[in-house]
Amino acid sequence: MSPSTVLSSTAEMPRTRLSNLSVDVKTLIVGHVPRPTDMVNLCLTNKQLHEITVRQLYRIVSLDLGGTTDTKLSAFLNPKNIGLPHIRRIRLYLANVMDRCNQQQQAHFAIRMLLEFLPENILEEFSWCPWAPFSADNLLLLYKKQRRMKWLEAMTLDKEILSTLEKQSYYTEVFQNTRKLAFYPENRETLDLCHAFLVKTPRVEDIIIHANFEYASPPIPERELQDSSTAPGLITTTIFGHMQPFSKCTPLALRDLRLHKINLRYSSDTYCKIVNFSTVKILRFFHCPGVDALLAELSKSTKLPEKLECLELQGKDNAENDILSALDGFLCLVSGVKDLVIDLENVKALPSAACITRHAKTLETMNVHASSGDSDEEELVFDVVDFALICKDCTRLEQMSVAFPVTSLIRTTSDPFMAFMNALLDLPRLITLNITTWPNNKPSSNWLPRNIYEALLQNLAQSIFTHHTASPSIPTSPLFTITTSSTPSSSLSPPSTKLALLAFGTSDRIYEREDSKNQIIFARSLAFDAFGRAVPAAVSISWCLRQYVEPRSDVLEFVLGRSARPPTREYSRSEDSD
Repeated sequence: MSPSTVLSSTAEMPRTRLSNLSVDVKTLIVGHVPRPTDMVNLCLTNKQLHEITVRQLYRIVSLDLGGTTDTKLSAFLNPKNIGLPHIRRIRLYLANVMDRCNQQQQAHFAIRMLLEFLPENILEEFSWCPWAPFSADNLLLLYKKQRRMKWLEAMTLDKEILSTLEKQSYYTEVFQNTRKLAFYPENRETLDLCHAFLVKTPRVEDIIIHANFEYASPPIPERELQDSSTAPGLITTTIFGHMQPFSKCTPLALRDLRLHKINLRYSSDTYCKIVNFSTVKILRFFHCPGVDALLAELSKSTKLPEKLECLELQGKDNAENDILSALDGFLCLVSGVKDLVIDLENVKALPSAACITRHAKTLETMNVHASSGDSDEEELVFDVVDFALICKDCTRLEQMSVAFPVTSLIRTTSDPFMAFMNALLDLPRLITLNITTWPNNKPSSNWLPRNIYEALLQNLAQSIFTHHTASPSIPTSPLFTITTSSTPSSSLSPPSTKLALLAFGTSDRIYEREDSKNQIIFARSLAFDAFGRAVPAAVSISWCLRQYVEPRSDVLEFVLGRSARPPTREYSRSEDSD
């Protein structure tokens, strides 16, 4: 076939248009649109795209109740809203208002209206996020209307409900599809509710236990709550009471286990009997004293997790650094970890680089932090050689959050900081980088105003983006385009790098889903200079917006156990006044 014939046949082929694609292909395309505002625009395009897009737009709904926006709830619940049947997850928060008098009553009224008008049996998850009692009547209504939920929460209620709930005809049906249980015990009544939920959910895969008995009424002594060297405590014997004696019980085949404020010093052996850790893929421990005992127990060949993909550990170590030692030993034995999140206080060193590089073939997220004292101590920084080793071996890393060496914004970048920047060139897949330490403005003795500090920090971020452009990676299109020349050269291509987000500091406003003054985020953009050459540009972006610009940035949602304020003049004045 001659070249002219090929060109002729190609020219005769009809062009592929979006309107000619099948519904399944259009659904796949819409699935790659992360920003809600863009999905709203798609809904306004035509009727078919409207019907396709609302499925994704309404799948996860977060509502702030108890404020002025409650008046819009009736419009949201309009029967003509075709997105209502596609809601699968609802997360409820209390609105941030000045006057909180009767706010919870107003929120519970809005929740009841929400449950009354939602289509039945559509929800998979219903979460009440505030640490405040939930309405027992609303919970009964929820289980009556939504009987196919995969996520159930046992939380503190405004009155006892278990006896009433067990009498309902739909009680058993509620747990048939449940795979994940979230327990938030604050008193004995909540513990009984947790036990009842676990008994009715034999096929549970994920369990969250977040104990919070600090304000229990009447107060319960800590020695009664937690396990001792002689007997299990109230938490263990109540939630897992139906499995006693634990030495003869059938362990739960869990996929995900998350523990908060559970003393594991004397309960490690008990948990190894309750849970079959060989099947666990996700382990999360937050402020659990004695977690080193459980890690040591799991390091035995018969109990070692075989398919562990995620390990999160946050807490305070003892003077002997038992947690750090147990963690290093555990990381050397397990394999295949994809997400590693470590935040330790009162330790003498960071986790061993050799233990981290053991997971080089699978590690995608690395969020490792440590400090030698309490929450006010500065973070420990990896040795340059160790950090270079991690970057050289763990080439699959997409997200990283670590402390960087000290450098000055008004002087040449320090040698250790530059060494870290050079090490990053070995990470071609790196998308999000969070530097949790703040550069200073030494040798100046006075802190800079925040706006000047942010301008200098933006300049540093831009230099990091420019430096990382030299990394050989797959080219990606820029997030934004800032054009300073009307006719840039067409032969110039965007920077060949995947690094899209660069953040400094850590957010302390995760729950409120608001921008934090303790974190500054920059997105990699593209600009053209006076000669039409494409150069990277750092553009400031809010914490809330970055998740829609780059979804692979959940490493920025981690709250460290220490303060990380920027060294600006505003904070200096407030501290002096205090």
